[in-house]
Order: sequence, then structure tokens, then C-alpha cells
Amino acid sequence: MNPTATQFESILDRYFEAHLADHPVTATYAGIRDAEGHLGSATAAFVARQEKRRQKTLAELDTLNPRDLANEQHLDRLALRAQLLRECEDHARGFHHLYPGAPETALSVLLHELQRGDDEPARAARNLRSLLRELPRHLAEDATVVTQPERVWRKTMQQTCAGAGSLFDALATFLKTHDPAPSDARALAAARRAFTDYEAAVNARPLAPAGSFAVGPAILQRRVRDQLGLDYSLAEIESLAQGEVARIGALLAAACAKFGRGKTADQIIHDARANWNPGDDLLGVYRTETARVADGFKAARAVTFPQGDELQVRPVPEFMRHLYPTAAYSQPSAFEKRQRGIFWVNDLSLTKTTAAEKLAERQQHFGISLTSAHEAYPGHHLQFVTANRHPRKWRRLFAHAVFYEGWTLWCEQMMVDLNIDRSPWLRVQQLHDALWRCHRILVDLRLQTGRYTYDQAARHLQKHLGFTAARSEAEINWYSAAPSVPMSYWLGRLENERLHRRLVLGRGWTLQQFNDWLLSFGTLPQAWLEKYGLD
Repeated sequence: MNPTATQFESILDRYFEAHLADHPVTATYAGIRDAEGHLGSATAAFVARQEKRRQKTLAELDTLNPRDLANEQHLDRLALRAQLLRECEDHARGFHHLYPGAPETALSVLLHELQRGDDEPARAARNLRSLLRELPRHLAEDATVVTQPERVWRKTMQQTCAGAGSLFDALATFLKTHDPAPSDARALAAARRAFTDYEAAVNARPLAPAGSFAVGPAILQRRVRDQLGLDYSLAEIESLAQGEVARIGALLAAACAKFGRGKTADQIIHDARANWNPGDDLLGVYRTETARVADGFKAARAVTFPQGDELQVRPVPEFMRHLYPTAAYSQPSAFEKRQRGIFWVNDLSLTKTTAAEKLAERQQHFGISLTSAHEAYPGHHLQFVTANRHPRKWRRLFAHAVFYEGWTLWCEQMMVDLNIDRSPWLRVQQLHDALWRCHRILVDLRLQTGRYTYDQAARHLQKHLGFTAARSEAEINWYSAAPSVPMSYWLGRLENERLHRRLVLGRGWTLQQFNDWLLSFGTLPQAWLEKYGLD
């Protein structure tokens, strides 16, 4: 390794070792045991120290001659720079003053430990008690930093705090069964008070001007380049999205026409759901469908399946049922030796009494095969397990939505193309969801450049996709805090299709060879793989 390459490796090591030491929640998610049970600091001084480290690391990267780096190092260089620039931009626009996100962070890591409780209850209980002890201090620190909350994000914080009680109830139930102590009740009460105090402190602050969540055209353009790896202008992305809305809309209309004149996608899916009866054993249906879908992709030789991984299809514990949607996936940590993912099934029919109520709850899970392809094999689980085995250690921590969400939509497309599921409604549902992702591009772009207000963005989803007001607002809430991520889904799916044309149709690669190549670099933008991953 030449001196420049060695210097680059040192920069990577220094940055991530210090970053993980300062961010124990991130380190916990990555599988670093020493970080478990800690929330870290949230003071203004801590925020300033992180920015100083980022600026120093960017300056160090600028001293390197890129011609002396290997291709794999170039991929890490692009990913690290993209991460640093994104965080520096957020700091410069005062994101830490605008975003009251500490309650969500705390609840997320508490839920992470609760999920661990089924297998390692002693470890989970120990970590939960430690987190509860630290929580009041952490929230109090962050409350001093959020000096001018953005109004959409303050509303989201209020909703988070309002729902915190259900998680604390679940914690109380769990801790009562694992070496309970009088201090548990005191810690839970202190944590509840800390949430109330945090909300009161943030509510007392003056609000930022309306629309302060928007990053503006210049930053969004850079994120398209550095987070998505695309060389499109914002105007070109808008033209692309409008073209895709028309193209997918026409395909959807043609697919619906096979079911009778005037039948809409919503009607077709509604009727199919109403006629679907999975029986009493919903968990068994999920397990059967997940295995069947995986076997279908194996038989089609679409992608190489990892060896030694685990995917458990498990019921949501009773005390956590109210915290989950119909189904959810928990990925294995980047550095955990045991690469086990959990596909959670929340069967709320178990809480109902009449046969009609039970059936109605189970029918909410309609479309299990597509869900399995998206979340399990060959979707998120297969992709993240493969990424977590990358020989370059820090590569496992880079996760660009344009790849991991583009990959899952590619899996849904392959599900249809390879006839993994021959259900007559499958094509309609897949195109219906695709159209939603196409509209996401338009809404994300217009919202973050200030062309849409919050209300205009929500009305767009209601008008073009038939969303309810509540569902539209929930969508826009997370769009507002994740610029360029909503558009990543369909743009990533299109990138996979573009490369498929080049490498499978153009060079004669097999589908398996193509998919294995895509997955072999971790979770990075496809355009970077094309530049540094091809001969």
C-alpha cells in the first residue's frame, strides 16, 4: 500500500473510532457491546466538537492525491465525504437548533433493547436500566440546544412524547419479569417526567419561520450528487418524475383493465383483500410465504443467498403489540458475529373476540408475498447481511437509501418478472406502490426547494394517490426531515434497471451475476459502483 493509501486508511480509522466513541447509540446499533446502555452527550459544546472533527476530516481528505487510491478506497472516500458534507450543511443551517429529536432517539434505542429481550433478557434488562438512568440528563441537555424548533418537527415531537407512555408501560412489564427492583419504578417515573419537561421546554421556545425544514435548491442539488450519486439537475429529476408518473400510470391502467372496465387499482386490491382468508395461523402463513418466496428466487437463480445467516419470523411480544405496524424487520448489526434478522409479525386478531373482527385484522396483512420479498429474501435482510460481511470494516456503516430502497423495489419487480407469485392482483399492487414512489420524487423535490408548503405537499398525495389527510401528513412529516431520501426509492430502482440493461442485456451477464455484483460493494450509490466497480 502506498503512503497516500495508508494515510487514507488512518483518516478513516480515526474518524470512525472517535465518532462511535462519542455516539454510543450509533455504536449500539452497529453491534459494539461496550456502548450499550448509554445515550451520550447532547450539549452545545458536544455539537460544536463534532463539527470541528468533521471539518478537520474534510481538510485531511483534501490533502490526498486521489490518483494514489485504490478503487475500493475511492468508494469509501466518496461515502465519507458525502456523510461529512451532509452533516456540515445541517450544522451550518442550525439543524440542531431546529430539530427536537432527542425523545425519538431515546425511544428508538429503548425499543431496540426491548427487541433484544426475547433472546437475551438479562443483557436487555441491564441496558434498559442504564438507559433509563441516563435519559433525564440526555433530554435536559438537548432541550437547551433546541432554541428555535421547526413547527413541523415540534408537532412530530409532541406526537412522539404523547405516545411515549405506551413504551414505558412495555418497559415496566418487561422489567417486572427480570430481577425487578424498587429502583425500576423510580427510574421509569423519572423518565416519564423527563419527557414531559422536554416537551414543555421545547414548546416554550419561539418557533422557526414556516418551512424552515427545507434545505433549498443548492443543498438538495448537492445531495442528489453526493447521496444519490446522480448527475441530474433538479429540473431533469422533475422531468424524469413526471415521465415516470405517466409511464407507470399507463401500465397500471392496462393491468387494471384486465379486471373489468372502470375498475381502479384501489378497488381491485380492496376486493382481493376482502376475499383473502389466511386462516387462524397468521404467523405460520408468514413463515410459509417467506420460505416460498425465498425458494422461488433460489430456483430462478436470481441472486446468491448468504450462508450462515438467520432470519426468524416471530410474533411481536404481547406487551409491544401497540408499538408495531402489521409487520416490521429488524436488521442485524454491522459488527455482530451472529447475523440474525427478525421479521416481526403483529397479529392483532389475537386481541379480538369475534370471528369477523379476527378476520378483519388478519386481512390487514394482505400482500404477504410482496412484503416478504421486500423485507426478507431477497430484500432488506439478504442485502444487509451481505453488506455486513464486506471486508472493508467501515463500509458496513455507510447506508445510502438510493441503494437499499432501490434494491427492495428491484426485488418487487423481479418478483413479478420471474413469476415468483402468480396471484392475478400482484402486478396491480406492485404498480400501485410504484406510482406512489414516483410521486414521492415530485413531492420531495418541491417540498425541499420551497415550491411546496407542507399543506401543498400533503394535498398532492391526497389528490394523486387518494391518501387520507392523516396518512399524507405522516408521509410529509418524515419527508421534511429527510431531504433526498423519499426520491431515492424510485430513482434507485431506475438505476438498477439502467445497469441491468448495460450489463445483462449489453454484456450478457446472468441475472445472478448482476445482482451479486450490485450487492458486493455494500450500500452505496449505483453510479459509484459503475465508475469504480467495473473493469
